Amino acid sequence: MSEHESGKVGSQLRGWDAATFRTASGDPRLRSTVLALTVLERAPDWERLRARLERLTHFVPTLRMRPLYGIFGMSAPRLALDPDFDVDVHVHRYSLPEGSGWNDLLSDARRMSLTDFDRNRPLWEAVLIDGLPNEEAAFIMKLHHSIADGQATVIMALSLFELGPDPNPEDPPTPEVPDGEDVGTLDIARANLEDNLQRIKGSAEGLLRAGGQMMRQAINDPTGSLDTMRSTVDSITRAVAVPDAALSPVWSERGTTYHFGAFEFPFDGLKQAAKSRGFSVNDAFMAAVAYALNRYHERHGYEVPQVRVNVPISLRGDAGDRSAQASNAVSIARLEMPVAGLSIDELMAAAHKLVDAWRGAPATRMADPLADVSWFVPVPVLAQAARASDLTTSNVPGPPIPLYLAGAKMVAAFPLVATIGAAVNVTMVTYDGAACIGVSTDDRSLTDPAELIDDLRWGFEQVTGEGVEPADRYAARQPKGDTPAD
Repeated sequence: MSEHESGKVGSQLRGWDAATFRTASGDPRLRSTVLALTVLERAPDWERLRARLERLTHFVPTLRMRPLYGIFGMSAPRLALDPDFDVDVHVHRYSLPEGSGWNDLLSDARRMSLTDFDRNRPLWEAVLIDGLPNEEAAFIMKLHHSIADGQATVIMALSLFELGPDPNPEDPPTPEVPDGEDVGTLDIARANLEDNLQRIKGSAEGLLRAGGQMMRQAINDPTGSLDTMRSTVDSITRAVAVPDAALSPVWSERGTTYHFGAFEFPFDGLKQAAKSRGFSVNDAFMAAVAYALNRYHERHGYEVPQVRVNVPISLRGDAGDRSAQASNAVSIARLEMPVAGLSIDELMAAAHKLVDAWRGAPATRMADPLADVSWFVPVPVLAQAARASDLTTSNVPGPPIPLYLAGAKMVAAFPLVATIGAAVNVTMVTYDGAACIGVSTDDRSLTDPAELIDDLRWGFEQVTGEGVEPADRYAARQPKGDTPAD
């Protein structure tokens, strides 16, 4: 973070954060919103919820920060405390009309996701929605992807939710947050100049250190030094390469709108399916998605050997890695995942090999510097790279125990993430023993999103050997305790 962070000019967005903000602002097909949709057993106490959200902004000051822009727009925006911050601008509530259900809730979530942020205020909003069947309610928190990745969203939720219907008895005291200040354009320009000079100095010092290390290695191990250099160059080349087009012949178009879908199943089945084969949960997750995609494409008359998949690689917790402390502590792996003609075991093995190779690649630890360089790349070029991806998959570990929001028990939590250039986004969040899957589908690529949702449910059923419930059971108009129809 910049030395200005605690001052009135705040800190400049860096790396992935800056690149995400820029591309989302420059191309509506790369709109970058993250929605966390939670289903609640009943409507929470409104005033208590509002107070919890106000408290959250003290623990996560980014939620009180607005973007500040330079004179010519040639540098990333800064985030600084908003002197006019008012939680009521970001939080509201309403009731669905009588007779509404799950599809109506998803439609409202879709409209919320497709509505741009006010880019002169903190980049988030939250809404409480009641009027669902069985006296249930929903809470949706919307965040710009430049200020939070999936894991950061879960971390925020742990500060917002409580362990029982009553207030947590051992909550830490709410920290004070200084008031924001008005900022002039010259103040922003001066801070950007100082930061850029400091960044150039740091880069030069880093290059000198790296050069010294390479010289010592070249003297001690000439062959190993050459191999390391070649590996690094190859890794960076793969990371920055811009593919010509998506690999799926069905998902060739990209638009500015998308639809959401969701389903859930017991998480233990996915864990056991992975463990019994000696693989990770992520390997099993990706295999289920790939198995489903093969079925989908076969039904459309195509055998697709591979699809291009974006997979966030978490850097959170890496010792000494600045990006591990950032809002988006990730690198994005772009993989060509086999699809056609493979068994579930073979798909798990392929996913494991691909992700493991990318995780160990030198470019992975250079995610932020490479993203900083992308500031000099025209947005249309970046958009072309994004649209060449068929799919984004992500799985985020969530709380393993039940949580409560202002007195109301949370019964499910679905991640709804913008497609961000890909045709499909499939994200999993685990909660209280359940795997909650959120799916977004580009409207031009898929005119039949319900069919893909059915295929994805089928894919996870094949991997886990268990039934996969549609999420609409939460908003079905039936008495509590009845068995929902599939």
